[in-house]
Amino acid sequence: MKSVKSSSRAVLRAVTAPQAVLTNVAAEDNRIVADALDPRYRERQVVLSLGMGVDSVALLVRWILNATLRGFPLSALTVVTAMTGEEHDRTREYMERYLLPLMRKHRIRYVQICRAGQKRKHGYVVLSDTRRPDRMHMIGPWRLSYEMKAGGTLPSVRKGRRWCSDRAKGDPIDWWVRDNMQPGYIHVTGYAAEEGRRAARDAEARLEKEGEGKTVPCLAWYPLMDWGMNRSDASKYLKQVFKLAEGEEWPRSCCTWCPFSGIAGSRAELVARWRAQPEVAAFGLELEYTALALNENIGLFGTGRTAFDVALEEGLDHVVDIALARIEAHESWDVLEIRRLFTAKDDDPSKKGSPFRSVRAIRTGTRRDLLDWMRANLVAELEVDHRYGIIRAWTRRRAPKGKSVVYPAAEHLHVLVPTGVDDKERSSFARRWNEFHALTLF
Repeated sequence: MKSVKSSSRAVLRAVTAPQAVLTNVAAEDNRIVADALDPRYRERQVVLSLGMGVDSVALLVRWILNATLRGFPLSALTVVTAMTGEEHDRTREYMERYLLPLMRKHRIRYVQICRAGQKRKHGYVVLSDTRRPDRMHMIGPWRLSYEMKAGGTLPSVRKGRRWCSDRAKGDPIDWWVRDNMQPGYIHVTGYAAEEGRRAARDAEARLEKEGEGKTVPCLAWYPLMDWGMNRSDASKYLKQVFKLAEGEEWPRSCCTWCPFSGIAGSRAELVARWRAQPEVAAFGLELEYTALALNENIGLFGTGRTAFDVALEEGLDHVVDIALARIEAHESWDVLEIRRLFTAKDDDPSKKGSPFRSVRAIRTGTRRDLLDWMRANLVAELEVDHRYGIIRAWTRRRAPKGKSVVYPAAEHLHVLVPTGVDDKERSSFARRWNEFHALTLF
């Protein structure tokens, strides 16, 4: 049998190929998987990352009902879900109504976990580990929104990967695998047939982590791609197996405020959910308010594209009213001092390089008292962003209004936000900030 790493590389070559080419490498890929699942290797453990959405659920159900498609006993399978704490309740309802009874019947081991805290040293907590799962444990001691609030930020994509997913799902599963699996186990992910790029990124990231010793070496396997099952196929399959009613679909698994269309669905689907659950929708706007206060260029749906804007464009004024009322109701507020420094990429003054940020709470109190304090103690004049009711005081902008930014560049401001953003500063920030200001004096 090939080494785990060489097998992973072969699977990686398969999934990075264009979709039309996948069929040409299927023979090699299938041979590797067949080797891994040969009866002689039936003691090899299999881990399925279950995201609770259409694709991974269809994969698991098809495996349960079609033994020839998996080639290993269900006793060798462990299904793992890492909770974000932010899922739609409909996901829980469908899991408990349809999938858990099937898992209980076949005594499939189901492990539900989540991060135990913000930092890596906090590790993970096991919410449930059983072969007779009867309920979903959707919320643990940590929730993804805690990270958004503490960082004053929003979900984004870094190097082609959603870092929020890595933090809430990828890391805890890696840590659990480290504690429970031996090198050479098989790790299965439910990427649909049309998601070759995502599978390739996943395989690349897995190989990178293996090389750095951050995860247990494994054979990565993407069965839906082998089967040619796309998301539409998976949805139809679940509809047939579970006899869902006309017009009823297995729900997408995503955070209630997820901005990624590939995960949360189309804008029409998002707006429909917001209209049906205005209280839930308002929570996304609350998260965005603080992030916008710290960075006026950010938005839940990308640069300059805010959840506030989408809600108003879709006639969901009541959602905005709920969010603003909740924000106003906060009893404790902070004045944050924010300093940012941007280097010049490749020494080109027209290109933004690496960012460095310092965030520090300098005063805490009621909103009214802090407004009075800012007026009396800050040199800069207060500015009100009337779109969102955000109050800022700029000491220095990245560039004068109407002028292009010349890098390196810096900005300095104070903002008023509900208490909850952590102080944060990179270790080299003070030195870089002082060096920048020393240079600009001459």
